[in-house]
Amino acid sequence: MDSIISIEEQALEKRKILNEAILSGDSQVQKFYDDAVVFVTGASGFIGKQLIEKLMRSANIRKIYVLVRPKKGKSGLERVTKILEDPVFTILRNDKPSFVDRIVGIEGDVSEINLGIDDKTWAMLTNEVNVIFHAAATVNFVETIKMATLINIRGTREMLKFAKSCTNIKSIVHVSTAYANATKNRVKDEVKEDFYDSPIPPDTLIDLAESVPVDTLNDMMTPLTQDWPNSYTFTKTVTEDLINRHARDLPICIVRPAIVTPALEEPMPGWVDRRNALGPSGVILGLGLGVIHVIVAKEEVMMDFVPVDLVNNAIIAAGWETYEKFNSRNDKKISIYTVTATRNPMNLQYIVNAVENLKYSVVSKQAIWHCFGILTGYRFTYVILSWLLHYIPALIIDGCSILMGKKPRLFKVYKLVDTLSAVFEFFFTNDWVFHDANTLSLYNKLSDTDKLLYNFDMASVDCSKKMFVFCYGVKRYIIQEDDADMEYASKKQFWLRVAHYTIFPLYIYSLYKIMYIAFGFIYQILTAICLYF
Repeated sequence: MDSIISIEEQALEKRKILNEAILSGDSQVQKFYDDAVVFVTGASGFIGKQLIEKLMRSANIRKIYVLVRPKKGKSGLERVTKILEDPVFTILRNDKPSFVDRIVGIEGDVSEINLGIDDKTWAMLTNEVNVIFHAAATVNFVETIKMATLINIRGTREMLKFAKSCTNIKSIVHVSTAYANATKNRVKDEVKEDFYDSPIPPDTLIDLAESVPVDTLNDMMTPLTQDWPNSYTFTKTVTEDLINRHARDLPICIVRPAIVTPALEEPMPGWVDRRNALGPSGVILGLGLGVIHVIVAKEEVMMDFVPVDLVNNAIIAAGWETYEKFNSRNDKKISIYTVTATRNPMNLQYIVNAVENLKYSVVSKQAIWHCFGILTGYRFTYVILSWLLHYIPALIIDGCSILMGKKPRLFKVYKLVDTLSAVFEFFFTNDWVFHDANTLSLYNKLSDTDKLLYNFDMASVDCSKKMFVFCYGVKRYIIQEDDADMEYASKKQFWLRVAHYTIFPLYIYSLYKIMYIAFGFIYQILTAICLYF
């Protein structure tokens, strides 16, 4: 409890210092964005929401256009209103309530030609927009190649078309991923801040996605995608090649964040998008609720967790630097900035231990069992432990639920856990050496005021604080619990621990006896059959 209060007090003090820096007028980055008209794709996503909040809070932005597609019967305007209801905007809404008037929703779809924007709106935007942040992408790791191509690759091509149509474009930032080129053949090897050869020309893949059926395209691409763990990372590397081929006449850069986690400080410690429950935060969520007990992972693998506020600080600073390079220094080279924890790494065992140690301070009152996690780098061991710690208890509990007239749920939950585990297995069992010299150089070019306002120095981040805030954020913004029931939750976890160490030996003994009797019965039947014949 003291740690939560301490971190929130630190954040409050930091906020006061940042506000003074914002008002000082000493920031070069801030001056670049003064009176800017910004176009953002991916505004409803984790990075997009916090990016808009930070831009509006730290700079005098004239207007932000956000591309949103109508969804579930809601218009673009209704979706923007819904986005702005997120807790990430709470402080901004209190300090600058009029900011909502400067955020305008544009109905469209990044997977469509011309981004799904009608001609009249396209003409209006291209006359006004001078800064573009392209953060839209499908982050579904099991997405089909066809859909991932149309969204990630063709969507970027259409964004470039839009940028080239803008009459006063100053800077474009494309958000990629550090894992775009973290392939199987580069495990333990270096991944540089440079372009890599694409396994297929981007325009060829777009043509195929537009004309070939889903299953046929998947079969065609299988030989080319084998070095990548999923369609997301594969299409991201092809997208980077598209930019390298088609955007050399534009003031554009690429930012590659690694695994993006809850905010370290801004706008409040621990803020995370609730939809991240299906991402890396879902693993912490499962561990914290006592649902997940075994993970396919190697304890020595380094995890590149980067808080979303530091990622967006890098994105904003990269937008400024790109303009400076392209215009002031006439440097047309496309820079790539990798935002990782290379200079301040944590291995997986450290993370699991941190969650274990933190369970009494950020534990949820909704925990269903004692919180603990076992790492194994072997799929076979994972399957055995999953049945022992996940599926068999789930079948017992679901069986009891059926007898009580309730709907069985737990077995389905563990099927989802298996899917989540399969998605992250590649990243939890392998690591790479990510270069970040360009990112470090960018940070060193910032003034003292900009280093304060737009800090993205991962070496300055305390790992224990990062994990504490990570766990706290999952509880506060995904589970949506405050600190009022902390004492109850801690006591509950204590008794769940007692129950676990009391019941677990009996559970193992019971399984042993059941298996002993079952194998004995099977042996007798087989013996009788052999004697009969």
